[in-house]
Amino acid sequence: MTGPGPARVTLLATSARVAPGLLTAEAWDLVRRAPVLCADPAHPQLAALRAAGVDVEALAPPEPSDRAEGAGWALARLRAAAAAAGTDEVVWLLEPAAGWPGPAAALDAALRAGAGGGPEAVRVVAGTHDVPGGVLLDAVAVMDRLRSPGGCPWDAKQTHASLAPYLLEEAYEAYQAIEDAQPAELREELGDVLMQVLFHARVAQEAADGDVDQGGGRFDVDEVAAGLVDKLVRRHPHVFGDVTVAGADEVVTNWDAIKTAEKSRRSVTDGVPLTQPALSLAAKLQSRARKLGVPADLFLPAAPWAETDATTVGDVASEGLPVADGPGVPAEAVAAIAAEPELDERGIGDLLFAAVTLAEAAGVDPEAALRARARAFRDALALAEESAHADAVDPVAQDSADWRLRWPPRTS
Repeated sequence: MTGPGPARVTLLATSARVAPGLLTAEAWDLVRRAPVLCADPAHPQLAALRAAGVDVEALAPPEPSDRAEGAGWALARLRAAAAAAGTDEVVWLLEPAAGWPGPAAALDAALRAGAGGGPEAVRVVAGTHDVPGGVLLDAVAVMDRLRSPGGCPWDAKQTHASLAPYLLEEAYEAYQAIEDAQPAELREELGDVLMQVLFHARVAQEAADGDVDQGGGRFDVDEVAAGLVDKLVRRHPHVFGDVTVAGADEVVTNWDAIKTAEKSRRSVTDGVPLTQPALSLAAKLQSRARKLGVPADLFLPAAPWAETDATTVGDVASEGLPVADGPGVPAEAVAAIAAEPELDERGIGDLLFAAVTLAEAAGVDPEAALRARARAFRDALALAEESAHADAVDPVAQDSADWRLRWPPRTS
């Protein structure tokens, strides 16, 4: 008569993102009826399991002569435990899913590789389920590890000031991924932006001058997240309260009113970051002024162009500068300033500021428009250079006629 086959091995998967003891009903039934073993005597689930009366055996590390067997060594120990207990099933508590692999990761991976059917089946049971966004806890844990003693020396020495350029750089790279319509790149770049948020929060957590609410620089990532949640709830009373809105325009109006009250601002210019690119800064300031009802002609410089003969302005505008519908004041300002025989820094500033006003009148984002034009120029330059290289010509050695010959026509 043939004896019973080897015990089935069940790999119980849990997550470090879920509080210990919050197991599924299937997992609790499993650990109460079968022997449970693990490789880590400090496994985060052990205390909760033992408090519930579940005996968990932590295996001692294998002898050097056994380590090469990997999963074979563990399977033999597991089935021996099942035989000793007189059961046909045994549970292996996998290393909990977290931000980085622990000491049992290689052994667990070897055991997982054996999961499947057959007479000596190894199966995987999910003992916990993460909530949406739970993996963000891994990102927090990894950043904490990098900044903690024994972590990364480079990460440990960074400050808010040293990290500031990276915050801008990562935001620009995410912006480019949007422009390039590359979802995979956008996902990666947003991760880099998130890393900067976590990095600054971790640096702030170590501040020694007191909590931020008492005038110091100390706060943590939970305070950052809590502040964001509170802000979103406050500024969306039409979602979380009893306010009714007719559309997106009313949402923006309510948002601005709530923000002004929160910040106790006396001027619409308060809170406009002066470190942003100049075109964006000009557009933001003009937008704020426009919401107050400031007339558009006040955005434009006064003399000397205002005295320019109308015929001259018209002639300059007719050479290709766009003229908006209506009075056309922004277009006239751009044309007249551009027609000045000599333009100094102030004149160029007036020209660009007037161009922003003209862009707004045309419903165009000036920053996006200039970026698009710069990218088109970049593409044309690269094509002209490639044309020269294809003919074994050094681009630097070309004269003006050569460049004009190779320069691609504008397609739009």
